[in-house]
Amino acid sequence: METRILIADNDEKSLAGLGTLLADLQYATALARTLDDAVESAARFAPDVAIVALSLAANDDFAALVQRLREACATPRMPLLIALGGWGESQHRDAAIAAGFDVHLVRPVGLDQLTFILSMIGG
Repeated sequence: METRILIADNDEKSLAGLGTLLADLQYATALARTLDDAVESAARFAPDVAIVALSLAANDDFAALVQRLREACATPRMPLLIALGGWGESQHRDAAIAAGFDVHLVRPVGLDQLTFILSMIGG
């Protein structure tokens, strides 16, 4: 079964780069540039993994972002939610995890780091 990955990021360069990388690794990908697009894609695409830029959260409300994405996924199994941020301090990681993300990554994401995480879900 092919692993489906939703990438949601308002940084065009980051979105295109990560999308190309994952497509080259033979993952099925969907790209979203806004939170609304991400929610719509999550409902339609039923991703196994969602990599979501924290910058999509209005007023840094990460919990609302997570809630909207989880509600959009109509599958019995929730996707692995990966927060993508620009800061690596512990308070940023802790805030993302407390909001409901499963993993917090800092840009730029390393290939080894990403493939390790994806391997844990069978990707």
